[in-house]
Amino acid sequence: MTFNNRKCRIMFTLVERTIIFYITLMLLMRVSGKRQVGELQLSEFVTAVMISELAVLPITSKDIPVLFCYVPLITVIFLEVFISFICKKNVRLRRFFDSSPVVLVEKGRVLEKNLIKTRVSIDEIFCEIRQNGYKDISDIQYVILEQNGKLSVLPKRKSNNLTPSDININVI
Repeated sequence: MTFNNRKCRIMFTLVERTIIFYITLMLLMRVSGKRQVGELQLSEFVTAVMISELAVLPITSKDIPVLFCYVPLITVIFLEVFISFICKKNVRLRRFFDSSPVVLVEKGRVLEKNLIKTRVSIDEIFCEIRQNGYKDISDIQYVILEQNGKLSVLPKRKSNNLTPSDININVI
């Protein structure tokens, strides 16, 4: 397969547009204040997916001018920033967009209703308990599904890990 001038121009255009949109997306994501992917809220995740879809169109289609794609990209980022701002001011909207923490284990007892509602398996809970250094669910006061999708394990007071101050050792 030989490359003629037309194919080279098309390839150069694809590379050029990819670089332009990479830089644009990096700047837009920086402006919108994104964190690590694992810490994205639902609205932030939707924004990231939409942005990636919008960016692909002008990169792969020479019929769409690059400039035409800036409007929807900027609109999506504006919506994300606007929603974030409004959610900081309004508790109801914040709960709608970001949800709220859900207790999955309370006083060592698994709350089946909340497991079903959140679609978290008992295996995931036990895994998180073990990863936090506890052997038994009876050592746990609470397991909470946080807004960012992570599980927080809070032990019962008597089950807290041993610290130097517990045995009167001074650490410098």
